[in-house]
Amino acid sequence: MSDQDLLAHLRSAVERGDVELLLDIRRQHHIDSPIYRVSDSSWAVYLLMIAVAAATYFFGWQAGAVAFVVAALIYGVAVRRMVAMLMRRRLMNDVLANVDEFRKAWRIKGLGFRHRPTGTLCESPDGRWRGFILDHCGTGDTSQRTT
Repeated sequence: MSDQDLLAHLRSAVERGDVELLLDIRRQHHIDSPIYRVSDSSWAVYLLMIAVAAATYFFGWQAGAVAFVVAALIYGVAVRRMVAMLMRRRLMNDVLANVDEFRKAWRIKGLGFRHRPTGTLCESPDGRWRGFILDHCGTGDTSQRTT
């Protein structure tokens, strides 16, 4: 069974709800990760910097300090959640459909799978993802166990 077939079985198991994708955003927030894009948050940082600079220029340093605190809260709450959502969507739609991208993501810590009925966990980079998929994702073929 090819790695592309294994990833197709994994995607279908995730869609059925048998397997839960685990994504540690902080560990996959890496320049080499195919899940993360620098542009996901940079546009928001630029806009927030402009807002702080404008508040400081037009209303003084006190307003600029308040704008900085508000911008930090916006970034910490809204922008980080949006980046996490984009990373999860990219993982499900792009990375689990492309073997090379999946391998790149698997080499970095922060990616994993949990089989919901049994609680079995498989985490990158040391986990045996092929064996996990063959054992827990309903492939029906355990004779070709490649790990």
